[in-house]
Amino acid sequence: MQFVFLGCGDGHGVPRVGCRCQVCHDALAPDSRNGRTGPSAALRGGPSYADRVVLIDTPLEFRLQAVRLGLDHFDALLLTHAHDTHIVGLSALVQAQREAGLPLPIYAPAQVLDQVRERFNHFWTDKVYRRVVQPRPIEQGVDLWGLEVRPLRLDHGLGGTAYGYLFSFGRGRLAYISDMLRPTAEVRQALTGLELLVLGTSHYYEEIELWKRSVMDIVAALDLIRQVAPRRALLTHLSHTVDYEAISARLPPGIGLAYDGLSVEVEE
Repeated sequence: MQFVFLGCGDGHGVPRVGCRCQVCHDALAPDSRNGRTGPSAALRGGPSYADRVVLIDTPLEFRLQAVRLGLDHFDALLLTHAHDTHIVGLSALVQAQREAGLPLPIYAPAQVLDQVRERFNHFWTDKVYRRVVQPRPIEQGVDLWGLEVRPLRLDHGLGGTAYGYLFSFGRGRLAYISDMLRPTAEVRQALTGLELLVLGTSHYYEEIELWKRSVMDIVAALDLIRQVAPRRALLTHLSHTVDYEAISARLPPGIGLAYDGLSVEVEE
């Protein structure tokens, strides 16, 4: 199984519009790992990782992310929540699947699908798109061609509720948690002993009151990682306050920062 980071930025991306900080300046350089698009990922399985592609979220830059990585078809889409940062690229995905003559099963808890329908109602009502868009609510879990997917309800702080996903395949287990402020006891238990844990961390240390925040910082993530002890952890949803080289040098072994286009092999 291959886990691919299409984008690892926060909702503003890096560089930010109008910002002249050091990280945003560095992000303009070719091959800089500080250049970040909206948060999205994919799991690829099968021979040459071409059999099945399961996408997680569709940010604004989804079209550019997919083209850059040579991804031209998707077998399923998982949505973490209905905030703009995670769904506004849905139109580009649906149109691509339509032109390819492929269906698009969309999996998420029912409340997320209801919120997405409010934004993209024509996908549910227009007969052209109804042949493509196949909403499938999940509450406990679903089997996607041998990939077991379980949603995890998350405390998104000021952002309300989001969902992460726990994936199991063979003996391999990984989790994608992009938008969480505080882990519940249930989430801590679910994240224990993973092959790979992906956590969203917008800043290294966010010095504002907890009730004003929506995503954990790196300091909090390191504490959680020590508790649940994954074999490897990668941090995503990174803002322009996180310099790739400087922060990477401060992280313990087995923990790293993601970057756009990073692919990780996860043993089955």
